[in-house]
Amino acid sequence: MSVVTSSDVAAGTIVAKNFLPAARVLARSFREHHPDVPFFVVLADEVQSCFEPDREPVTLLSLDALGLPDRRRLCFRYTRHPITASAKPWLLTHLLDLGFSGALYLDADMLVTGDLTPLFDAARRHSLVLTPHLLRPPRGPDRVARELAVLRAGAFNGGCLGTSGSSEARRFLSWMQQRMLFHCRRSLAEGLHHDQRWLDLAPAMLDDVCIVRDPGCNVAYWNLAERAIELGPSGMTVEGAPCRFVHFSGFDPARPHALSRHAPPTAEPATGPVAALFERYARRLESAGLAEAERWPYAYGAFDNGVPIPDVAREIYLELGTDVDRFGDPFQAAAPTSFFRWLLQPADAGPRAGGINRLWDAVYRRRPDVQRAFPDARRRGRRAFLQWARRTGAAEHGIPGAFLDTSGGLIAAAR
Repeated sequence: MSVVTSSDVAAGTIVAKNFLPAARVLARSFREHHPDVPFFVVLADEVQSCFEPDREPVTLLSLDALGLPDRRRLCFRYTRHPITASAKPWLLTHLLDLGFSGALYLDADMLVTGDLTPLFDAARRHSLVLTPHLLRPPRGPDRVARELAVLRAGAFNGGCLGTSGSSEARRFLSWMQQRMLFHCRRSLAEGLHHDQRWLDLAPAMLDDVCIVRDPGCNVAYWNLAERAIELGPSGMTVEGAPCRFVHFSGFDPARPHALSRHAPPTAEPATGPVAALFERYARRLESAGLAEAERWPYAYGAFDNGVPIPDVAREIYLELGTDVDRFGDPFQAAAPTSFFRWLLQPADAGPRAGGINRLWDAVYRRRPDVQRAFPDARRRGRRAFLQWARRTGAAEHGIPGAFLDTSGGLIAAAR
């Protein structure tokens, strides 16, 4: 098997701590095939004494090393998955700035099973390297549903991106960085699926895009029905050709025969070689410390007073745009002008101040069904809305008790 031995290319991934075991598995599988190519892991999190960075089998980088603007704000806007997705163009730019002539990003939930030399060669020669979700029309009774799912998610999978150091590549990465600051989120109404839908624009915007149509690349639950896998003594093959890497998107180690958390409920469980592959991957994750990592805290999951940050608070912060400048560090809760205290203030100003706080008002505005059930929630219907919030709403939206406390929570105190 030929391997890349030149140090003019590099690869990397981005994870929060809970995904570090997956990054370890990916890095080890990468080194089996490309021992001379540097592999970097960006930690979109903080160590917090959970593990020893010097003992990791990779080169660890912090988000600060990538030069993201307003990193604290970015980490507040997004939860773990979108923050790792948003940092991709900064990682690729960083690797190019280190002097590599080609850089490859791989999602952490991947396993390298073969030679990636064709991808590195493409990354050296082309401004952007992409892998499509599908290479041919799907088969089976769910084929249209699967095509529609791909249309919603994007034609290309953001889990594998390659780039050169050309001026065109750098312009594209700079453009992606700007889009990722505020628009790396999943919103079907806006046509967004984190970073992926933005990649759909690349073939029209760039003159030099390489679309890799190798069935051995990015083998995943969305194309397994069309890609016959075989496990033999000489390695893994797809349609008789070498399998280069498998993408375990949405993989649940506790249910290794389920294709993915993202697969439709009607999807058939894995059988034969696919089941064997998934079982092996689950064992690798276990050996890499999965059980321990699942207990590690997320550094950006709470305000500095320990109150967990609900998703709706992050959404509000994102929607405010540059208006958040007045709050300072969004994680700091004690200051009178903090974002935390602003969320606890009444949504309605004026003589009736003291009603629903801003956080619960945002929940109310996002829930037409709740609006129908409590049409006057801001005034006479506040008590009934409060009961719903305590009994049902808090659990449905992951909202901690600090935002339900009547001394300054759901029924907000006057300013």
